[in-house]
Amino acid sequence: MDAARVSDLAPAAPPQPRRAVLILDGETTQALACTRSLGRAGYPVLVASRRPAPLAGWSRFCRGRFRLAADDPAAFAAARDWARERAAGVVLPLTERSCRLVNAQRGAWEAAGITPGCAPDALLLQAFDKRRTLRIAAEAGLRIPETRAPSSLEESRAAARELGFPLVVKPRFSHAWDGTRFLPDLGPAHVYDDAALEAAVLARRQGAAWPLLQRRLTGRARGVFALCDHGRPCAWFAHERLRDVRPTGSGSSLRRAAPLEERLRAPASRLLAAMRWHGPAMIEFMDDDGPEPALIEVNGRFWGSLQLAIDAGVDFPRLWLELLRGGDVHADGYSSSVTVRWLWGDVKRLLHILRGPPPGYRGPYPTRLDGLRELFARQPAGTRIESWEADDPWPFVGEFVGGLYELVLGGR
Repeated sequence: MDAARVSDLAPAAPPQPRRAVLILDGETTQALACTRSLGRAGYPVLVASRRPAPLAGWSRFCRGRFRLAADDPAAFAAARDWARERAAGVVLPLTERSCRLVNAQRGAWEAAGITPGCAPDALLLQAFDKRRTLRIAAEAGLRIPETRAPSSLEESRAAARELGFPLVVKPRFSHAWDGTRFLPDLGPAHVYDDAALEAAVLARRQGAAWPLLQRRLTGRARGVFALCDHGRPCAWFAHERLRDVRPTGSGSSLRRAAPLEERLRAPASRLLAAMRWHGPAMIEFMDDDGPEPALIEVNGRFWGSLQLAIDAGVDFPRLWLELLRGGDVHADGYSSSVTVRWLWGDVKRLLHILRGPPPGYRGPYPTRLDGLRELFARQPAGTRIESWEADDPWPFVGEFVGGLYELVLGGR
């Protein structure tokens, strides 16, 4: 028998085992979604968090847990050493905070043989710095809210006079890093008069970074989600928010998949190409039925409602890992008939409703009876509970353990 025929009959080489993935921010819903997705795809999953019993750590796909001592470079270095001992090949930071801390020692991660699952800071800051994001968007021809970027309190007062009330005071960074620590982030404030302006601006100043002032837009908040290969989208998803955790606006507690409209996809594509974005991103718009929706912000990381996209047929974590390994990935559509409920998010929504609207807020706000009905009444037909899966049930329990931990100890 000749050599070629012997080769034909030889057994195929067994597939190489996949290296472990270290998932940071294990207390988040997106960490649980990544753990389940990658565990089912054959990756050993390790989970790190500040919390002793993080949500993703309750999953049967979690092979090991590491408790971070702090959100600082030393704690992340300890997690890196732990992950290297367990042959991790990728680290996935799932919040802006963790992305910044991984990038602070990116060379050390790579020297340990662990690929960071986020873009370098030079690229990430295009999304994390809201002023820079808006500048790129305007240059790419996107519609943006009328915005001012003052550098003093007096300039803030002048900007408010130009824009008129009501307006939005928005911190420039969601997680501002000064090289040694993260600065507080109070989120955006809705300001209706001069009396509230100064306090809102000073509270949201982050060192030398003064907050942005924007003319407030009305309409529907709408988002699209993408995975990009250096500016080229290779997977898309869209959803519709049915309930927000905060009635004044936030991430959603009830959401359903929606068809991807060209009205959203076209401006999002222009922006991602202009940024040469690499990795996952959420692009949020305010749609007031104008010629084009207005850009609100970009989240350059995985998002809280990630499980909905996976359930609908776009497995973003698996696709991102394939892209990191050098693969050429593409997703061919998804089902738009999937609804997912974050049950603990609905509990948090009720607590916000019971506390009442924030000081100075003048928009519509649900009543306590509305909140109780939302939590306990029948949900849309076919609604799935995000944390519950029959073959992985314990995260459903872990979600409420973590929720109580958050309420009692403030999440730390």
